[in-house]
Amino acid sequence: MTDAVLLTVLCLFCAGTALGVTRRARSSCRNDEADERLVTLGELVAAFDHMLVRKGLMTRTQLDLIRTGTRSRGVVTGMRTTGAAREDYREVELDLMVSRCGGGQFPIRQRALVPASALTRVSPGNVIDTYYRPGDESAVAVCVPPA
Repeated sequence: MTDAVLLTVLCLFCAGTALGVTRRARSSCRNDEADERLVTLGELVAAFDHMLVRKGLMTRTQLDLIRTGTRSRGVVTGMRTTGAAREDYREVELDLMVSRCGGGQFPIRQRALVPASALTRVSPGNVIDTYYRPGDESAVAVCVPPA
């Protein structure tokens, strides 16, 4: 009889210990999940912008124009390759005729890194996305997505 009581007490003790360990493991998982959070869209955009600047694919000024400038269309009137390259991008010098939002156009010469697969999109006569500030037409950012 004493052996049966001892065995019962031992089983109850082991079950209680196992239950406590399980509760602690579950509660620590909940805390880990509660501490995690999703990345916001603003943080994702900032990280992507930082990567573009760090790799030298865009300047901070070009990114600011794309994020906060006025979107317009530019007609490529001339294109020359400079011979410089970064990763899968080629540097080109573009002569553009950019349309103003209120009407009219203005010419500008702009150097830009263009994906090698999209070089045909910047040949003379093509229309590309451009960004500028209405009060300052001396700086333009060009956006050409990969083909």
